[in-house]
Amino acid sequence: MQTVKLLKQKIRREVLAVRNQMPERIWVDKSRRIEERILAHPALTAAEHILCYVNYQKEAETVYLMEQCLARGKRVYCPLVSDTDMDFYRIAALSELQSGFRGIMEPPRRRECLYVPQTEYHGAVMIMPGAVFDRQRRRIGYGGGYYDRYLQRAGAVVTLAAAFALQVKERIPSEPHDICPDVIVTENGEV
Repeated sequence: MQTVKLLKQKIRREVLAVRNQMPERIWVDKSRRIEERILAHPALTAAEHILCYVNYQKEAETVYLMEQCLARGKRVYCPLVSDTDMDFYRIAALSELQSGFRGIMEPPRRRECLYVPQTEYHGAVMIMPGAVFDRQRRRIGYGGGYYDRYLQRAGAVVTLAAAFALQVKERIPSEPHDICPDVIVTENGEV
């Protein structure tokens, strides 16, 4: 297992180095194309609850996506990290977000806004980030395991990963605890 972890770290570093060099105008254009594809996805169209990461550094942007979901009357929830756990809290506007874990924008911790995982599908979609993916939808995150742990207790939720095509490789290593998204959405289409 140690060899798999080291290999995942190497792949993560290599792919993120390329992603982080993307010129701003190209990052904006590709991000918008990803957001438009997610907004048109049937699972998102039907969903009432949207659990969405807030982009950090050069991750595929999610601001426009969240604005559009809020404008369409959907309930939008963003992650809030504490120690080794992560929960999602509802926001009514992006202006509620504040700098939190590692400088990532997070919602305030309000008990009445906590997303309670469903035991069956009730129109919940999660938009998740990742560092690297492959054609079998395996995912290498950022190494903290927050999404893997959350998804083990998330109940029924459709997972859409937002990533640039350069983040999708033919095959990457995985471990038993790694949870694959249902769909990977890139600027070029779905995987």
